[in-house]
Amino acid sequence: VNSAALGESLWGAGQGLSSVVYITVGTGIGAGAVINGKMLQGLTHPEMGHIFVKRDKNDPYTGKCPFHKDCLEGLAAGPAIEERWGDKAYNLEERNEVWEMEAYYLSQALVNYILILSPQKIIMGGGVMKQKQVFPLVHKYVKELLNGYVQNKEILEEIENYIVYPKLGDNAGIVGAIALGMNALK
Repeated sequence: VNSAALGESLWGAGQGLSSVVYITVGTGIGAGAVINGKMLQGLTHPEMGHIFVKRDKNDPYTGKCPFHKDCLEGLAAGPAIEERWGDKAYNLEERNEVWEMEAYYLSQALVNYILILSPQKIIMGGGVMKQKQVFPLVHKYVKELLNGYVQNKEILEEIENYIVYPKLGDNAGIVGAIALGMNALK
């Protein structure tokens, strides 16, 4: 996911920006950040998929993460959706309650990333995000959760261009790996 963030920042939806967060929502949830043109790295790589989010009041599901149970990944990754709702995400397209809950959890994570990292763009990929009905809900919930705290036109007026699908699609990670290889050769 870190190389996907790099690929999208260099040649994708974050091209020309100095700070980008890329989150993938699929069999797991991971996120990478490029800050000032460099991948964020500290003690380890960031584990932004394992942050804790406030539970939806209508969600009795205990969570799927083997380490934390009800962290973001445990509540919102593909396997959690399937276990909670009894079917794969792509078969639940018409069930609005599935996507309302999914967007609620994902939006909380994005709000935390916005407040902590202040990225110029958030890119969301992975199999679950191919459910296009999720994006409008995420846009709505992020604005509601921020409640006017972040006064930027990107969020207040242009959120559809701020939280986006990867321009490189499923190739973001491969393209980022190529960028890492090119950097290593230098």
